Amino acid sequence: MSEYLALTARAFFTLTVVVALCLADIQHVSASWDFVGAGEPAPVPEAWLREATQSARRQLRSVGTEGNSRRLAIVYLVTDLQRVDRDRPALLRASITLNKENLFPTTPCSVYIFTWKQQMSLLLGGLGDVGRMSNVAVLPLANESWVAPAMAGTAELWHEHHTADYRQMGDWRLGFMPEFVRRMGHRYLLQFDDDSFILKPVGLNLVQLFDSKGYRLGAKKIRPDPLIVTWGLPELVRYYLTAHKVVPKQLFEFCEPNNIHGLYSALDAESLGTIPAADLAALQELGLKELGGWNRTILHGNCIMYSLDWWFSPKVHRFVQLCRATGGSFTYRWNEQGVIAMLWQIFLKPEQFHAFEFDYKHRLVKAQDAYDMAAAPSVAEGN
Repeated sequence: MSEYLALTARAFFTLTVVVALCLADIQHVSASWDFVGAGEPAPVPEAWLREATQSARRQLRSVGTEGNSRRLAIVYLVTDLQRVDRDRPALLRASITLNKENLFPTTPCSVYIFTWKQQMSLLLGGLGDVGRMSNVAVLPLANESWVAPAMAGTAELWHEHHTADYRQMGDWRLGFMPEFVRRMGHRYLLQFDDDSFILKPVGLNLVQLFDSKGYRLGAKKIRPDPLIVTWGLPELVRYYLTAHKVVPKQLFEFCEPNNIHGLYSALDAESLGTIPAADLAALQELGLKELGGWNRTILHGNCIMYSLDWWFSPKVHRFVQLCRATGGSFTYRWNEQGVIAMLWQIFLKPEQFHAFEFDYKHRLVKAQDAYDMAAAPSVAEGN
């Protein structure tokens, strides 16, 4: 009997050790993927958050930050100031100047501009008086916030021609930007590009509009993305819906057929671009369908506004973290716009989305063109 008890004790001890090792391994994988469980925020370096928020509060002291819950946060990310084909500081200056004329009078805003520390003086010089406005903070981009997801792999695994910084921008917008804005006390975030321009008065308070109408997400432009840019995203969504038992609000309307069986990436060899012949052959050998699937309707990332309460709700935020953890938002350049498009189609009813109606233009090469268009009596629809 004593020998039996000893064997049982040893077996129990062995089982306990195995379970502990398994749990430790799970925790290690979770840490390496920045994926910490349902609804919890991704680990954002506390030192970076503390430094960024303290710097922002110092610069915005004249307007105060206590009322930020009623103020719209506008975030610009500018990393390539020395492009030879355009003057990015001048474009950013025009963007903020036109916001001052057309958005600020009705919507109280705080503007946060992130750039590399070594480019701060160059950017501030180009912004001039705009960079010293009471509601504008120019902040250094911390290296700790500019790290590729573990599963992004090396450049050999990346698809399309986009640079590492361009891909990193998408992950930064998904992971770090919302954390910073929420820490600053805002409830709504407007993601804006330095070459995005509101050309005519908005005429209303966007924060009050979203509150009164129950909007969770708004955007200016909707369009289909190229196949290679969204490759694999609908397959991940299918896993998410199944594993988390989520019935999407609108997603199947963007699929053919209009159910979960239409949630796939159609294998169109021409639209996949210049992928290696061996990779294409492997995909064809899998027997993937050539027609139907998700139609890749996305929201332009250059003008998107969303509710942070919605963004950090458990299932929404878990989906964002899942996309980041796979590395697909980096490897295939889903970036933030593909992920946000899926958030829109999975979680929101049509009446919770707002299509902006203000006159707007994106991707101008010269700042003067923006001023000229703003001064014109009528404005053509921009992209």
